[in-house]
Amino acid sequence: MSAPLVPSPLDYVGRRRFSFYPPIRAAGPNEWFLRNGDWSEIQIVNAENGKRIWVPRQYVCGVSGSGGTQLVVELTKELDYREGTVSPLVKQVIEMPRPPKSSPRKFKKRRRRAPATVVDIRVDTSKSRRVRTLAKIGLSAIAIFVFSVVAALIGRL
Repeated sequence: MSAPLVPSPLDYVGRRRFSFYPPIRAAGPNEWFLRNGDWSEIQIVNAENGKRIWVPRQYVCGVSGSGGTQLVVELTKELDYREGTVSPLVKQVIEMPRPPKSSPRKFKKRRRRAPATVVDIRVDTSKSRRVRTLAKIGLSAIAIFVFSVVAALIGRL
């Protein structure tokens, strides 16, 4: 079962005058008549200068009455009129990248400090000498063993 079609908000306008909110930029005075339309666009006529403009329906949001005779047609985006066409108003703003830390930096005056005191560092201790001596003896024993095994193998040939 299909749902009934929802009437367009512009069906309530009829032949009455209306204004857009937000107004279409560079299109003249903000007082319009609805001329005709199809499923994708509506044609509007300016009430003062007779300028005809096609507006895509995707930008029409709704219609509201202000208590008097003037109706207000709400737009989803700000529109700009240029060279006979209506297009969304694009504000060309370049966003600067944020610094890595989100907290603001506080600049403080640096004080000059005195150089660090020098401390004698002794790298070589008696314990490390013993370890080095034992390592040398162990490596030379392994080298003598390997040399004797190689000499024995060569002697058998």
